Amino acid sequence: MRTYIRHFCALHWLLAFTVFLFAAIDGAAASTALASSKTSIRFSSWPVGSSAYQYETLTNKGSSSVKISQVATTGQFAVANLTTPLTLSSGKSVTFIIRFKPTTAGGQTGKLSVTSTASVLTVALSGTATAVGTFSVSPTSYSFGSVTVGQTVAKAATLIANSAPLSISSATTTNPEFTISGIKLPLTLAAGKSVPISINFKPTSSGATSSQIAFATTVGASIKVSASGTGVALQQHKVNLTWTRSSSSVAGYNVYRGIASSGPYTKLNSQTIVATSYTDSSIASGKTYFYVTTAVSSKGAESVKSNEVRAAVPTP
Repeated sequence: MRTYIRHFCALHWLLAFTVFLFAAIDGAAASTALASSKTSIRFSSWPVGSSAYQYETLTNKGSSSVKISQVATTGQFAVANLTTPLTLSSGKSVTFIIRFKPTTAGGQTGKLSVTSTASVLTVALSGTATAVGTFSVSPTSYSFGSVTVGQTVAKAATLIANSAPLSISSATTTNPEFTISGIKLPLTLAAGKSVPISINFKPTSSGATSSQIAFATTVGASIKVSASGTGVALQQHKVNLTWTRSSSSVAGYNVYRGIASSGPYTKLNSQTIVATSYTDSSIASGKTYFYVTTAVSSKGAESVKSNEVRAAVPTP
């Protein structure tokens, strides 16, 4: 009987020690509780190649410090603004970024794993990626030929959204002599839609030149077109007039010019012209002028006007 009692007492002590051990383990776990502000994070629809983010916060709700050794993600998700290892004392928090960077279209899933002395904490991650719209410019190259310095020549072009809608954010040129007009950016185009624009060339000096013109979308896609042209110096045209000397004795001649046949005319010379020729340099390219002359006596009397001559000035 005494032997039985000793065995029973030993068994009772073992059971008590086991209960105490379990209680101690449960207390340690409770004192180092690490919690996340979100148990799952979902990103709405984002284009492939873009980057979206949300904030996540880890808080030590236990009574003792927690050492976080690793924070990792799977899928097309990434962690930013967080460096490990780090230690959170009781009641402290750390906030960081979960970034969604889709590389393929469709629904995407992953998880955030936080390894610490408290436990391994996981947060479900998900998001949807949409295909990036593509676009084109027609035509893809522009040759302006020879353009007079200071003049502007425009060529028509078309921006086209192909299989999906897109937003064009900017248009840049490597040469300021070439510009884009007829479009206000940023511009959103629905799939299959197009918008007309102008590619312009205004040379500031003589010589051949070229440019690359780039159109970029809000998600980073871009397309380039080329443009070239030659600036030519402004040619100064002149009209040289000659006439037959009057058979009468005269002091000289006056020259008159009009912009319509039969006048009205404006006298060009400030003093009587003794010679039988005159050069008119104050003319514009592409214009047509009409000239007449008169003979002037020594007393200042003018003859009737001569026959009219027409001069068409070329362009440029």
